[in-house]
Amino acid sequence: MKKHLLLLAAIITFSYVGAQDNNAWLQSRVLKVDPADVEKFEAAVAKKTRMYNSEDGTPRWITFRILTGQNANQYLRVQYITSPEELDNIDTVGNAYWQKTVGDLHESGAVRRWEKANPASYEPESDGLRPLTRALFFNFKPTKSDDFWNFRVRLANAHKEAGTSVNMQTWWCSSGCDGSGAVTFYYFKNYEEQAAANQEIQKAVEKYN
Repeated sequence: MKKHLLLLAAIITFSYVGAQDNNAWLQSRVLKVDPADVEKFEAAVAKKTRMYNSEDGTPRWITFRILTGQNANQYLRVQYITSPEELDNIDTVGNAYWQKTVGDLHESGAVRRWEKANPASYEPESDGLRPLTRALFFNFKPTKSDDFWNFRVRLANAHKEAGTSVNMQTWWCSSGCDGSGAVTFYYFKNYEEQAAANQEIQKAVEKYN
């Protein structure tokens, strides 16, 4: 099994993927932005999100700045949906505004789709938004799929039994990945909370053992 870690920061904090929906999907792609265009890009994305993606009933788009890994200082663009049918509703006005304002400021990478694995997720009650995200991506052999998912489900149950405060979501790649893939997101308010979470995670490890 291969895994790699990314640290992400939402560039507009009320756009948050940490909702506790039982059924949820993500569509993601990496955006490459020239360093000279970063300030203009982030300002335009934040404005677009406020105008077209900040109220109930509007498409939910989240843009993260990638802080670590091979795509550090690039961006992860994510659409959050609670039903695949939402992909049929094309936001022509919002998309046109996006193309007009940031279309020439980035290059898009491969599109991937993810489905939330509820049994492998643990989401305690939390207060406020958590724009700092630790993303742990996995690639595993199809023949080891049962082992991988048994581990993730048991770990989520260990967090629950230990009563930790760690917000942990696991998603499986349903389309666009090379082989079998998954990602686990950990959400934090800031670096201080991320550091404190290590003790909480240790409680889950002890319960798991």
